[in-house]
Amino acid sequence: MRIFFLIGSSVSAVGLILIILWRPHLWWIAILLLPIYILGFKDYFQKADNIQRNYPLFGRLTNLLEEQRHVLQEALFLNRTEGMPFNWIQKEIVYKRAANANKNQPFGTQLSYESVGRERFLHSTFPSKEFRDNFRINIGGPNCTKPYSSSILNLGAMSYGSISKNATLALNAGAKIANFAQNTGEGGLTPYHRKYKADLIFQFGTGYFGCRNKEGDFDAKKFKKIAEDKLVKMIEIKISQGAKPGFGAILPASKNTREISEYRDIEAHTEIHSPAHHSAFSNPNELLKFIKELRDLSSAKPIGIKLCIGLKLEFDEMIEIFSKNKENNFPDFIAVDGAEGGSGAASMDGLHWGGTPLFEALHFVDITLKKYNLRKHIKVIAAGKIISSFDIYKALAVGADACYSARGMMFALGCVQSLKCNLNTCPTGITTMDSKRVKALVVEDKKHKVANYHKNTIQGLKELLLSMGISDRNGINKTSIVRKISESDSKSYSELYK
Repeated sequence: MRIFFLIGSSVSAVGLILIILWRPHLWWIAILLLPIYILGFKDYFQKADNIQRNYPLFGRLTNLLEEQRHVLQEALFLNRTEGMPFNWIQKEIVYKRAANANKNQPFGTQLSYESVGRERFLHSTFPSKEFRDNFRINIGGPNCTKPYSSSILNLGAMSYGSISKNATLALNAGAKIANFAQNTGEGGLTPYHRKYKADLIFQFGTGYFGCRNKEGDFDAKKFKKIAEDKLVKMIEIKISQGAKPGFGAILPASKNTREISEYRDIEAHTEIHSPAHHSAFSNPNELLKFIKELRDLSSAKPIGIKLCIGLKLEFDEMIEIFSKNKENNFPDFIAVDGAEGGSGAASMDGLHWGGTPLFEALHFVDITLKKYNLRKHIKVIAAGKIISSFDIYKALAVGADACYSARGMMFALGCVQSLKCNLNTCPTGITTMDSKRVKALVVEDKKHKVANYHKNTIQGLKELLLSMGISDRNGINKTSIVRKISESDSKSYSELYK
């Protein structure tokens, strides 16, 4: 192909020169073709890309299709049950609930009941007639003097910088309308989190963004100022994340604008790496002291930790140490992030092969807290691909008290799963700092879609429970969920998670 390009380009160039000599007024054709010649010869002589070197010009088309493969698959080639991380059925549930659109469908399910791994719930012959539950829980242990009445479904952590200004505003406004909490993510507290006065869960991680000193360590004075904000209802220490467990975080330089750098106390237009470990603590005993410090600084608001379960022995030892602490400085809640959880940018090894899946992790956390008699004091929040009402039911059945949804809320904002979150080229204006793209996300419209998604998902959970003969959350159990484990056998969650 290289020789054909060389011959073809040479012949066409000679032909073009002859045409212009014959008809000088056609000189403009050379202007049109010159960029093509330049690109072709650039491909011919470059050494970095094998395809483009062997197939000048045509190789560029191959690379373009490769780069846009996921977009083409999502839009043209995948059926309703295919697609990762979320298939079209999952996305449609969110889109319809967010739009308050027709939420029923004809014919039957397109998800095969014969597939191994297929799950279902068991309905009652006599559904409940009344429902007695407001789907809110109180979070706050023995040392918490300002417990928070939380919805059982809140916005998962997404920081400003990871998502755009308009996305942050729309989520904040939607949370206010539907009366649920917005987790700020680890990017600091911004005016966009305060704009519509929704309840906030202030999260910080190893970078201590918003509450760090010049050396990047925890700054008590800056934290106290944030924690005293009346909108901040809870504090969450991010220890690890499901999509990158045990790894640090990366904020690309293209997303680190001057404004974002001010909220994070960092240098603008530089790539920021959060370390994998905290400088404020490095073991359970130091964590207890740190929680005590945060509780004092926040006037005893609920303090929690977020982590992805890795070495189970370490978690068991940590909870044992918590249980032996006579001052009850243990956290008020634990947010369990499943390995299948998402992120704007993550290490490829951590993303694909690190961490414990959500439901296995929830079960383990639940039984460990019960083992050391802390379950009544410490609430558990589940995070990791929570989309539907059925997802919430499963999480509550296995051991959660409440759930976070991040990707579900992003779909409510209009996310199309283009997988460009880390490139600053999100086509929907959600995960980009490009002001032209951000304008595509209209806050006044999307805030209602966020609120609708929350409202209709909670309503869906209520209807699901009634169909199972359950009149409140106390009736949720593992026995009523079944998973197909082979071609001829199925087991309930109570058998799978003993």
